[in-house]
Amino acid sequence: MVASHWRLSACAAALFAALYSATAGAADYPTGPIKLINPFPPGGATDLAGRLLATHLTNEWKQTVVVESRAGGNGLIGPTAVARSKPDGYTLLIASPSLATAAATVKDMPIDPEKDLDGVSQLVETDFIIAINPSLPVKTLQEFIALAKASPGKLNYGSYAAGARLSTEYFKSLAGIDLTHVGYKGEALTIQALAANEVQLVIATSVTLKEPAAKSAVRALAVSGPRRSASMPDIPTSTEAGLPAFNQMVWFGVFAPAGTPTEIKDKLSAEIATFLKQRDVVERLHSMGLEPKGSKPAELSAFLKNEIRIAVETGKKAGIEPQ
Repeated sequence: MVASHWRLSACAAALFAALYSATAGAADYPTGPIKLINPFPPGGATDLAGRLLATHLTNEWKQTVVVESRAGGNGLIGPTAVARSKPDGYTLLIASPSLATAAATVKDMPIDPEKDLDGVSQLVETDFIIAINPSLPVKTLQEFIALAKASPGKLNYGSYAAGARLSTEYFKSLAGIDLTHVGYKGEALTIQALAANEVQLVIATSVTLKEPAAKSAVRALAVSGPRRSASMPDIPTSTEAGLPAFNQMVWFGVFAPAGTPTEIKDKLSAEIATFLKQRDVVERLHSMGLEPKGSKPAELSAFLKNEIRIAVETGKKAGIEPQ
């Protein structure tokens, strides 16, 4: 009886110690370096936004915060690495719509984003830009659509992740055209392929398209959102260009492994909110065509769930079979 009581007391003490340690760890967070995993190669929009955040967190928390690119696997190598990391707030993910749209395009998903990742905070949102190689004899979106209809399957489009491919397939279905898909490992690489005329159309963010468009290396035809881009104000919206149904937006958000303590997620979310309100940050994001957003952890998790639902429904309507 005494031995049994001793074992119960020891177990209770161990449980209390574990709970106290976890609580203390969350309260002291962070006490070491933090990795922000970018699921695409350096140079893309997620990388640039992540580096701004990493610099802010490093300065505020006096701990090293670095952006580490883990590209490939339809944009799922990075999310998978984060999902399988220890849920302690020291390995985080900078995600884009590809996290949701992979559910509509990837047959054997290595993770379940809804179950294996916890939302921390949305970062920014931006529009898609429809761009073409300038050697094509067209100046407007409607002219490009007419050219593609006259040469079904002869023009190529490039994509760099499941989200970009799904968006372009959706664009194809709305425009009633047939384009041949060519995949690349990152947004910047896809833009380079467009400038080199390896592909004739790319739908990507203004972050990576602004500079090559300004140098006439690519030709921007339309913005996907409801309003013109602040960084590329001369480019018409898809509605103005004659394709009003193409109104998709790009978002970036920070996620943690499932089971990360609420205190840590809340602390991260609050600091991100502070980051997104700083005037120099807002100006810098606007210059890249990014609009600051921010959200609570639960809001981002709910947002991801809805994005996955929309992606699956869109994929079915566009006739995309997961591969």
